[in-house]
Amino acid sequence: MGKFAYILIILIQCCNSLIAQVAQFPTGDLSGAKKLNVNTAYTFEKSPIGYGSVNEFPIKMHRNPIIFKEERNSIWFEIDIPYDGTLTFNITPYSNNDDYDWMLYNYDEDLRSKLQNSTANPLRTNNARNDKSINSQTGLMEGYLNPFELIGPGNSFSSPLAVKRGQKLALIIDNIYNGGAGFDLSVNVKPEEEGIIRGIVTSRKSGKPLAAELVLEDDSTGAPISKVVSDAATGKYSMKVPLNIPVNITATNRSYIFSTEDITLTKAENNDLNFRLDTIQTGNKLVLYNIHFAANKDDILPNSRPDLDRLTGFLQNNPLWTVKLIGHTNNNVFAEARYLQQLSFKRAVALKAYLLKNGIAESRLSCIGVGGKMPIVVTKDPVLGMKNLRVEVVLVGR
Repeated sequence: MGKFAYILIILIQCCNSLIAQVAQFPTGDLSGAKKLNVNTAYTFEKSPIGYGSVNEFPIKMHRNPIIFKEERNSIWFEIDIPYDGTLTFNITPYSNNDDYDWMLYNYDEDLRSKLQNSTANPLRTNNARNDKSINSQTGLMEGYLNPFELIGPGNSFSSPLAVKRGQKLALIIDNIYNGGAGFDLSVNVKPEEEGIIRGIVTSRKSGKPLAAELVLEDDSTGAPISKVVSDAATGKYSMKVPLNIPVNITATNRSYIFSTEDITLTKAENNDLNFRLDTIQTGNKLVLYNIHFAANKDDILPNSRPDLDRLTGFLQNNPLWTVKLIGHTNNNVFAEARYLQQLSFKRAVALKAYLLKNGIAESRLSCIGVGGKMPIVVTKDPVLGMKNLRVEVVLVGR
C-alpha cells in the first residue's frame, strides 16, 4: 500500500471517530498553552503569527538538529492523556505551500526553563520539508519508525508514541512561512488493550430497533474515545472499548431520551450491553450518572462536561418542555437525612445554574432534592453505590 493511500485510510477513520471543534486561536507561548482533548478534531482558521511574548527557541545555529533552530510562527498545546495507549496526531494545512514543523515534549513545571537553557529533550519531532503530494500533512502516524526528522527532504510523519494515563505533553507547532493559512489538528490515543462490546438499541415503548449514535467516553476525564451508529434496521451495534478502564457509553436518538451506562470491561469478548430508549413524554426522565460533584459539595467537576452538553442540547432541541431537576445522594448512615436532602437540593440548583448560563429559560426549570431516600441500588459495594449519586431530569409538561 502506498504512503498516500495509507494516510487517506487513517484520515477517513479519524473523521468517523473524532469530534470536531472550531478552536479559538491560542497564544504562542508555553505559559498559555491551549488544552486539547484526545480523540478530538480541532480547526484553526488562521496560521500563527510570530512566537508570542517569549521566544522559547532563540536563534542558535548549533542546536541539536532535531530541535528548532528558531521560532517563526508558533503555538503551544497541552495534551492530557486519559488512559494507557498509543498517541498519534495529524496536522492538515489549508495551504499546500505552508510548512508546519512541530516538537513534542513531556510537560512539567521545569519545561520552560529547560527550553531556555537548551536541556529539554523532545519525545518526537518533525522538521522535514512539506510534501505537497500529501497536502503538506505531518504528525505522528502508525507505520513510521523514525522518532525524529531533520530539516530538508524526509518523512512527513514520525512514529507513534506510547503514553500513560495521567501523562502531560506539550506540543509546539511552527509554520516556517509568514502569512500562511490555518490548519486542522486531530489528536488520537488508541487504548493499550481493547475488548468488543455488542448490543441492540430499541424503543422501550414499541420495542422497534433504532438508529442511535453511541459515544464512548473515559469516565474520569470525560474525554471522548470513539463513536458508532447502530443499524437502523436491526438496532445492532459493535464497538471497541478499553479494558479495565471505567468508561461511559451513551446512546442518542433525537426523537428519544438519551441513555448512559457506566461500565468497566474486564474481558475481550462476550460483552453485551443493550439500550432501551424512552420516548419524549410527560413523566419520563433522563438519569444522569455522570454529572459529578466534589465530595460533600455542590461544585460540578470538569468530567461532567459531556452529560452537561447532552442535557443542554436535549433541552434546546425540545424547547416546549419544562423539567424538574432532582438531586440524589447515597443513604449515608453517618450523615443526617436533613443534611443529605439539603446537599442533593444544592446540587440540583447547581445544575440549574449551569443550564441558565447556557441559555435555558428559568421558567422551564424547577429543583428538588431527595437525599438518599430513593436509591437505585441497595448495596455495600462502594462502586455499585455510586449509581445512587445522580441527578434525574423528569419531563413535567409542554
